[in-house]
Amino acid sequence: MIKLLWYLYFSIYLCISSLSLIKIKYIQKKSPNDAEILAYKALQNIAKFVLRVTKTSMKVSGTENIPVENCVFIANHQAIFDGFALLAHINKPFGFVAKKEIKKIPLVSSWLKAIGSIYINRQSPRESIKTIQEGVEKINQGYSMMIFPEGTRSLKSKMNSFKKGSMKLATKSRACIVPITIDGTYNVLEVGRKVMGNKISMVIHKPIYLNSLSKEEQQNLGEYVQNIIEEELNNICKLKKSKI
Repeated sequence: MIKLLWYLYFSIYLCISSLSLIKIKYIQKKSPNDAEILAYKALQNIAKFVLRVTKTSMKVSGTENIPVENCVFIANHQAIFDGFALLAHINKPFGFVAKKEIKKIPLVSSWLKAIGSIYINRQSPRESIKTIQEGVEKINQGYSMMIFPEGTRSLKSKMNSFKKGSMKLATKSRACIVPITIDGTYNVLEVGRKVMGNKISMVIHKPIYLNSLSKEEQQNLGEYVQNIIEEELNNICKLKKSKI
């Protein structure tokens, strides 16, 4: 399918699906938690629809590692499609820590707000601190959050380094960290002129509890988490090459 047609098709579907936001906003006045769960399930259905339409298959392992308690999910970031893949297969509501620019996109920003997402201005340290504090408050209220510490899409099967300070939401909230490795998303929407169905691999790793780490591991938390994600990414890539 040509990308322009796909985006048109998706936009129409998103507009129709977004009618449910009216009901969600009404419920939010009475029960914010129920509204968030309803919004997440609706957005999850949209994500599953996108996977079907793009003829994308997923191999997911480690869903048993998703904790009952609220947590901070930390994933590598290959492409826009990461969001659809994560929403479709993580059956635990979470909000994204998204870049501020996304706030300007109609409907998308409304859905992200409905699931408890927050926006970070990477150009302003002062605003970033406020965003982290907002995220800590949400976690303390029972929300889970999703972070892409690389800060931008890699558009390949290799990771960029984690941004300095990207672990602050986890360290300040003391919530457990759930690392996630994703591979194959960059081939779906962001390579070539057509939407290409692809095989995506996703591994959900065991939770990391900060109090179980050594002092050195806590001081180098970003590197520690990145090594877990990157090691699995390298394993996935080696397996793909062996099948060629």
